[in-house]
Amino acid sequence: MRSEYKQWHEVLSAEFFGAGNALRSTVLYVDAEVEQELAQRIGTDLAQAVAGELNWSDTDKPLFSRVQHECAIWEQHGSAGPPPSLPVLALSVLAATRMASSDGMLKSNFYGRWIQLLGEQSSSPRAHKLEHAFRDVAVMWEELRTWLDETGGLYGASTVSTDKFYWKIGYPISQALVRGSDRQILTRFFAATRLRPHNPHGVSGRELLRRLRVWTAGRDRRLSPRLMEELVSAPDTGDALIASLVKRLADDWDGTLHEPEREHRRRAIGLRLVVADRGRRLEWLAEACDGIDEARVAVLGGRSFTLHKGYGDVYDGLESLHPSWQQLGHGLRLQGEELVLEWAPQEVVLLRLHPYLGEWVSTEYFEPGEQHWILAADSAVRAVRSMVEALGGRTAREAPATVPGWKLFKGVRAVNGLAFASALDRGGDHSHVLEPQIRNHAALSGGLRIAPEYRAGAGVAGHFLRGGTPDLMLPASDSPDGLVEVVLDGRTEKLRADPRVPFPLCLIPLDEGEHCVGTADSSQVFTLHDGLHERLPPGTGTLGYLGDGTARPWLSDVTGSEAAIRGAEAASIISLPRTELLRTSVLEAVLLDPQGGVRRAKQQQVPAWMASRLPAVALGPCLEVEVPDGYVWLVYRTPTRWSVRALTAEADIAAPTPAPEDYAWAYAILSAAQRLQNLVWLDYVRAAEAIGGRQGA
Repeated sequence: MRSEYKQWHEVLSAEFFGAGNALRSTVLYVDAEVEQELAQRIGTDLAQAVAGELNWSDTDKPLFSRVQHECAIWEQHGSAGPPPSLPVLALSVLAATRMASSDGMLKSNFYGRWIQLLGEQSSSPRAHKLEHAFRDVAVMWEELRTWLDETGGLYGASTVSTDKFYWKIGYPISQALVRGSDRQILTRFFAATRLRPHNPHGVSGRELLRRLRVWTAGRDRRLSPRLMEELVSAPDTGDALIASLVKRLADDWDGTLHEPEREHRRRAIGLRLVVADRGRRLEWLAEACDGIDEARVAVLGGRSFTLHKGYGDVYDGLESLHPSWQQLGHGLRLQGEELVLEWAPQEVVLLRLHPYLGEWVSTEYFEPGEQHWILAADSAVRAVRSMVEALGGRTAREAPATVPGWKLFKGVRAVNGLAFASALDRGGDHSHVLEPQIRNHAALSGGLRIAPEYRAGAGVAGHFLRGGTPDLMLPASDSPDGLVEVVLDGRTEKLRADPRVPFPLCLIPLDEGEHCVGTADSSQVFTLHDGLHERLPPGTGTLGYLGDGTARPWLSDVTGSEAAIRGAEAASIISLPRTELLRTSVLEAVLLDPQGGVRRAKQQQVPAWMASRLPAVALGPCLEVEVPDGYVWLVYRTPTRWSVRALTAEADIAAPTPAPEDYAWAYAILSAAQRLQNLVWLDYVRAAEAIGGRQGA
């Protein structure tokens, strides 16, 4: 193997598989600019170095037999370092970057560029041999991918991908799609779409591709023309090369921005917009990053904010930063040493009601059947109005937003699947906000939900009114016919999977009870009910207070169906607090335990709402005092005397064991010493007298 080839191997190894690439996605991107820069270090261009290793003389051996021989030796010696095939692979990437409609070639003609780089005439025997030998190059690509996977990211995480139609040339094309600058921008995209590090929720390549298209719609995100071209032209399938590549990058993304100058330290996440208080207030919402509970960020050249991780895994500290029309339309970037928060500029913002916050929060995808709000700049209002009207159904309400130059569309909902699909197919400048999520799993949407499910791990998606059965959102189909096999209560049927059009389960007559629906890979359980059954629960008592609008201080027999507040038999497993009735005329009262403990019994005040609504006679002469476990005596004082009451059976009262300094305990007992004459109480009196030094006096 010649020295030029070895030098290229060393330079490429250091450039793309050095220590700085460890545990990070690595892309062997070599275009004319990169090749020229590296060639200046060596003195020989890449094509010449590779051409010098081709075997044209011995026709019995493969064209790349020398490189293959070196690869075999490399493997026999433990595959230390990048494989010797690296210059060949880099040259194939260089050929892929040159795929364009020029020089009499179509932009899809990879082999033409491959042959051209190696200095051969097209359609010549040597050109045919070069094209035929590319099968061996594809094997070298697979060898590189296996080596990267087996080394566990020590030399970088593999992004080598291909598709099933052009699997040989797909390898170099996958590396030619994403330049270094694209990788930097893609980390901002991952943060903006609030992808979590290493994609723990398994967001699919198709969904990432959809989100990337939305993110780039109408905005120049400075992605390379080659990547943008592929983004536009790629088929909407899971095995598209660009979808596979973006998915690989997302799976390897560690949550940091691609900033080699900062050693990839800064975490990043997208800001969310909250429209609160029925549209009268705007706020920024920043979800907390794992491992960063406190951080300081600042607007470039402006105010700084200290963030603290608060309730609900969101950061507190941005309350004083009020969204403005400049921030909405031109973007907002808050950055610090550890964290970057960013709002990507946009003219149209889609919002959905947050299930926990109870406010309208910006979201990445439209959910057919669910209510949405749309916040639109004045420049987009006309197009949004037309788009919303095309959805059919109830008319969305328009209201001015709290920022000048923006308007709110409330009640945007797609309930007519055909109208929804038609609105999307018609397109438009802002139709991307109506794009639903491309799902991996079946899910339920909409429906008349009558009760939430509180049982942890019950596996029930919800409880619905029969007749208000939810719609079924099907996962994306990768089959040629576009059908998905759906299983409903054990019965199987194939349905066309269209993420834009949910399947209305209400069309299927279902009995009251539990049902299971989904696919072989994912299913959901829900229940249907005919309604709330108005009947008395078991154990309801027959005495109560009639609910006829008149307050009564006494109980009545309630045996019919009239409205009343009744008691009920409590289940034995319910532990109710022990209470003791105490007259309201008592001036002070204490609870005593055998060990010298004293607890002041607090008289509960009559609640203001009760005092204001009920006549004084209805309040009664007594109040309840809660008695914690362990207390055995109640000693209390009225205006005329002290009294004592046993709180449990005398046989269950333990002998007194106070400490010598329990003076308060002794004082309470001695105050009521003469009010009870049973043996148990007299033992307590003697113990109190001992503390007071009066024993035997």
